[in-house]
Amino acid sequence: MNTGPIAHRYAKALLKFIQETSAGEKLYSQACVLVLRMQDLRQLADAVQKHPEVTLERKIEIIESALGEPMADALRRFVVLVYEHKRIEHFERMLYSFIEQYRSANGIMVGKLVTAAPVAGLKERLQTTLSEKTGVSVLLEEDVNPEILGGFVLNLDDLMMDASVDGQFRLLRRELIDNNNRIV
Repeated sequence: MNTGPIAHRYAKALLKFIQETSAGEKLYSQACVLVLRMQDLRQLADAVQKHPEVTLERKIEIIESALGEPMADALRRFVVLVYEHKRIEHFERMLYSFIEQYRSANGIMVGKLVTAAPVAGLKERLQTTLSEKTGVSVLLEEDVNPEILGGFVLNLDDLMMDASVDGQFRLLRRELIDNNNRIV
């Protein structure tokens, strides 16, 4: 995701800061939660980023309310820094960039597993296998989509593995069409 040079620089500085102070895990998890909440509630994102009449203290209260817990000290200091440098309108993009950089620096790959029906233990087995094969930590989000008929579809960073019945039907159809076009 292109987050822009301002967001990238601030995120890089935040990553460097947490690496020096070892406050990364808590800040990373809060950044992930905050990004999800800001996606779901555009009013939250607007209150934090777009309304200059909302004071810094109120913005911090809003963020803590969205998190459902007290903000990590490093995140609080970051919000204050961004606010004081009048870059708060880039805050959400800074969080996205920070999450991306944190994952890269800590060897974390995130993906999505889609199955036709819930399969007990598949997500855990795939995470373990992929972690062993790649040498990095793999986190998968599960989703159920009955339209794939059976099997699974795995998206992991730039890797896509379609082991679904629907995918096999599409592949077979494409091969039949290609073979018929060569005959004529």
